[in-house]
Amino acid sequence: MCAVQPIAVVLALLVVQAALGAADTFVSHEWLERLPQRAWAANELALHAARSTLYASIFAGLAWLEWHGAWSWLVLVVMILEYAVTTVDSIVEDRTRELSTLERTNHMLLALNTGFYTALYVLQMALAWQPAPDALVVARHSLWLSLPLTAAALSAAAWAVRDGLAARRMHAIAAGAGAVGPPRSIDGAAAPLRRAAAERP
Repeated sequence: MCAVQPIAVVLALLVVQAALGAADTFVSHEWLERLPQRAWAANELALHAARSTLYASIFAGLAWLEWHGAWSWLVLVVMILEYAVTTVDSIVEDRTRELSTLERTNHMLLALNTGFYTALYVLQMALAWQPAPDALVVARHSLWLSLPLTAAALSAAAWAVRDGLAARRMHAIAAGAGAVGPPRSIDGAAAPLRRAAAERP
């Protein structure tokens, strides 16, 4: 009976990461905060576009390929870049808006999961891929992992384009309107809070 390789667990955790990321995007960013419609969110949207591009590369690259030898370091570099972008994004978020409990909890789970799959990927590198000759080898993972990751990669790539275009549009709007401060909204309630403040005597 074959032991489960670390890469199989990495792929399963990446599927979880994709699901958590989708929930964060659709519930927190799109529904509650409506970030693509906020001029003050241009920088955050640009970071989201960069992160989605990196995720698309990770999902697709690991779903169908084994990265042997020096190639294995490239995947690790992309994972580290994604973590760096997420760190900067967290700083920008804290400076521009107040996150809901739901979004903060989701971010915590995403960060924990990132640590798990990155550590297991490093283990896969050390045990099998890095010592092997330099090559990109077609992987034979379970389709129950490869297909969801392929769908996640395509979705992330599409969303990278969407957020990138939104960031460019919001930058243009912000530049035309002058510097507009963010609302620091709670659970997407910025508009009611602003209206209530305006109605005070």
